Amino acid sequence: MLTRLLPEQVSRLWPIIKYAIAQSVPPISGEHPDKLNRILSSALCGKIDVWASYIKGEVNKFEGIAVTEVVYDDVTGIKNLMIYSIYSYIDEEKVKGSSYVSGLVSFAKYAKSLKCSNVIAYTQKSGIVALAKRLGGDTSFTLISFDVDKIVKKLNELP
Repeated sequence: MLTRLLPEQVSRLWPIIKYAIAQSVPPISGEHPDKLNRILSSALCGKIDVWASYIKGEVNKFEGIAVTEVVYDDVTGIKNLMIYSIYSYIDEEKVKGSSYVSGLVSFAKYAKSLKCSNVIAYTQKSGIVALAKRLGGDTSFTLISFDVDKIVKKLNELP
């Protein structure tokens, strides 16, 4: 089951959430020393949403954490729901495909309620990419990221 957490829940569960986010943020976040505090601040003020996937039982057990953000592309005028990061506490091989599918259904319904055109995502998980392909998602683009200092140095060293 996937649930959008309230800011108070994010604050209370931050140590668990922080670990998941630290393990799964995309490379565009860079290595800013304060990035996790900035993510927490964004979650507490409602700029981003934190979602918890959990298995219901006598004691609810976290299955995973996802972070979403509504992004607006000024160039095209399109609003999208971006899955900024997604992390599973369970080995990727053991996560049921149905968990990802039900999560995607929740994200799609949420995106529709916000009048978003697409659900977009960052991931390095091959299982999520394979699922996206099976469901008709466009996986033809690759995110390319260069560290500016490193690439400038490398280019300056070329003859």
